[in-house]
Amino acid sequence: MWPRILYLFCVFYSLKVGAITMEEFSSELMKSHPYFLQQTLSEKVSIIDQKDSLVYSDWTIQAGASGSYASGEDQSSKLYDDRYITGYEVSAAKKYPNTGSSLTLGHSWNITDTDVSSVNTNLNSNSFSVDYKRPLRQNKGGLNDRLVADIATIDSQSKQISLQEQSENYLASKLKKFIDLAQAQEKEKLYRDQFELSKEQLSLAEKKFNQSLIEKTTLLQEQDSYARADQQWLQSRLDLANLQQELSSLIGMNTNNMTVELDLFERQAIAQIDTANFVTKSRTLQQLDFDKLKLKRQLVTYKDKNKANVNLTMGIASQGEHDKFFKSLSNRDYSWNVGVDLSYPINPVKESLDIQRAEINIAQIDAQKSEKVIDLEQQISFLVSQINLLNELMTINAKQVQLANQKIAEEAIKYKEARGQKSLLISAQKSANQALLSSLQTATNYQKTIIDYQASIDQLLD
Repeated sequence: MWPRILYLFCVFYSLKVGAITMEEFSSELMKSHPYFLQQTLSEKVSIIDQKDSLVYSDWTIQAGASGSYASGEDQSSKLYDDRYITGYEVSAAKKYPNTGSSLTLGHSWNITDTDVSSVNTNLNSNSFSVDYKRPLRQNKGGLNDRLVADIATIDSQSKQISLQEQSENYLASKLKKFIDLAQAQEKEKLYRDQFELSKEQLSLAEKKFNQSLIEKTTLLQEQDSYARADQQWLQSRLDLANLQQELSSLIGMNTNNMTVELDLFERQAIAQIDTANFVTKSRTLQQLDFDKLKLKRQLVTYKDKNKANVNLTMGIASQGEHDKFFKSLSNRDYSWNVGVDLSYPINPVKESLDIQRAEINIAQIDAQKSEKVIDLEQQISFLVSQINLLNELMTINAKQVQLANQKIAEEAIKYKEARGQKSLLISAQKSANQALLSSLQTATNYQKTIIDYQASIDQLLD
């Protein structure tokens, strides 16, 4: 008896001193597990992708240099013997996504070295120009230029929702493992208690058999009961060790210290929600809304590309020439131009197919949303019903455990007063343990269903 009491005391002490609560486990898991680190990095990548889609609005610099030579000594149409031309060109261009317009700044310089009848002349020529182009019909306001950036922004928002949903599902699966570990701890204690009771009952049966008070078949039944109790206890220890190993590796804890503190029989108040209102705002439907938003944005561009392409163009330039470089900068002529160019796509097959495809995909998403609404409403209703039924079953199980304990007390009194047998007291204790095991399974299912419900209404991460 004393070894059993000492063992139970050690188990109780270890659970209370080194035990980890569900909140602590959840916090440590989200803080240290590589899965959540990957989720954080994925979110950062989506932000970078969004920024990358805006690079077209930066200034673009282009530069070039060239040199050329032409001989005209043997051609009467050329008024020179030799000509060398050296120069460079530099330009800077920028697109403005809010208007669809583009601005180009240009500068060029050439020096022409000409030999005529052994007389050498040099001519420096340079130019500066500013050109502006703005769409008036197709791509007005930069609608098509911003497509990639707009899609990237929507993708970034959708990615955040998706990562939250994935994180919540992963957390739910591990919290249910945590509940399994709490159950395994209790089962190991109950099966050990069953083993000790079976061992004690077998000892009584052996004594009775030796005194010819029972048949051989009765003794064999007790031996079989003892063997099954031993097997169940061994299996419960194996299950407990596996779960301790699995969960300790998730949070980097020593396996020997992986004990949990959780009252499986604690009743919990569930959040009351307006199911129809919640479903329309759920993460699942938000992701579909983002998919639809991307298609609608693409559809706007596809339709816009069917319009006439009308562009306003304006430019101003100055050009100077002189045999001296610096004087060529001040000796200048000026020019300007204003114009409108027009083009119109005839029978744009690709754009028409793109429009049809986008409209069909939008209709498909609407159908998916309707299906998801039905599925989510049914899922939430089912989980609430399950929680209520399991709650009632826990109440019934509690009464059964209470009755079993009353029977133990009654048999203990009868045995103490020599009106009952020790074997009957042991049987009552074993029956009480079986009632506890049944109640424990119901409580475990109840706690897991609570987790599923919290995940289904997007509240597990809150």
